[in-house]
Amino acid sequence: MKKKSFHSRLEAIDWIADNAENEGQFEVLREQLNFNYIYHNVYFLDLGEMDAEVVMQERNTNGPDRFL
Repeated sequence: MKKKSFHSRLEAIDWIADNAENEGQFEVLREQLNFNYIYHNVYFLDLGEMDAEVVMQERNTNGPDRFL
């Protein structure tokens, strides 16, 4: 998995803003950046995560769960 490192949070957020395809992807990458900094004390992203898709699941009390 390819990683992208940054010197500062501002540099990272600018890169995410320029490269995220939509608001959902921006939020996912920003959260990944925050967690990576908290746990590793380095601003970086796993770029394989850019292909990840956010799926919201709605709980249906009348039947099985369905994906939106």
